[in-house]
Amino acid sequence: MLHMVIIRHSAESCPGREGNEAIHPCLNTMNDLIGERGIAVIGKWADPPAHVNYLVMEAPNAHIIQEVLMESGVFAHTTSEVRPVLSMG
Repeated sequence: MLHMVIIRHSAESCPGREGNEAIHPCLNTMNDLIGERGIAVIGKWADPPAHVNYLVMEAPNAHIIQEVLMESGVFAHTTSEVRPVLSMG
């Protein structure tokens, strides 16, 4: 099943901002867990001025993606939405 994952952060918590390096290990862990859980990343997009990232992932359910976000620690620095989606093409 496809899922649109929308990950937002504030300008103050932006990973590119000096002093916010604590999120970098979380992002690396998230990528490792995605692979370990068999989640396929179909695509990734960033909207830097809006501080939003979009990922399309293929996973059996949204719970697995939510677990990855929580276990990696990314949830402590961001807000996320996981929405099941269908291909229209």
